[in-house]
Amino acid sequence: MKLIKSLIVGIIFSMFLSGCLQVNTTVNLNKDGSGTIEEVFVMKTEVINMMKEFAMAFDSTKSEGFEIFNETELREKAAKFGDGVTYVSGELVKKDNYEGYKVIYSFKDINKLKLNPSPEDKVPMGNDLGEVEEESIDDLLKFNFKKGNPSTLVIDFPKPEMEDKQETEETSEFEDSTFNEQAEQKMIEMFDGMKMALYFNFKDGISETDASFVNGSEVTLMEVDFSEIIKNKEVFKNFQNAKPETMEEFKKVVGDIKGIKIEFKEQVTIKF
Repeated sequence: MKLIKSLIVGIIFSMFLSGCLQVNTTVNLNKDGSGTIEEVFVMKTEVINMMKEFAMAFDSTKSEGFEIFNETELREKAAKFGDGVTYVSGELVKKDNYEGYKVIYSFKDINKLKLNPSPEDKVPMGNDLGEVEEESIDDLLKFNFKKGNPSTLVIDFPKPEMEDKQETEETSEFEDSTFNEQAEQKMIEMFDGMKMALYFNFKDGISETDASFVNGSEVTLMEVDFSEIIKNKEVFKNFQNAKPETMEEFKKVVGDIKGIKIEFKEQVTIKF
């Protein structure tokens, strides 16, 4: 599934630009199809300080006042989530050695919601540096909501993208030839502590669903703790070499490692 490819591409981009990060997104859905999006995004404080220095070197006009929590930017991002999405609130978040923000958006119709499972567009400065590809409708989750008793939500995941096999093989050969212990250690340091999660919470409970990961009124579409992957050196090395782009490839590489939950179906249905 392209969910995996989008996730991996986003992670690699985020690592290159910002190092260790954690993104937790929860969509709270009402029976009428309205709801809220709650997102918590944090990065290591030391990395944020490095980004401030980088901003100064890249463009001195943008260095003053650079902060990981920028309410103006968060307000502007509401439109990226689709028609009828509005900014509700935002606040600075600090915990342990991490710093970031919590933001809440509200929406009137989930059918109009645009939700990209990849974290790359959440990293400050990413668009300014031109590192993020233009978002395609094929990268987004698709929703089909019907109000009723019960109401029904169908979620379609992004489909896999066909690529040139020869180009992929050449890239893999080059990357494999340059792989060494020092690079592996650096990758481990970057992945350690990295977490991504996407949840759907149904305020009135769930009556029926074919989703793989359900806990009460909550459905988990993605929950990845890369600290668990790097504990197994063989799995982590295979993960780097294989660069999984589909659910089948990802599951084959990581197996049933603790801390990894990703919905493997191309479509799930929830009645609530």
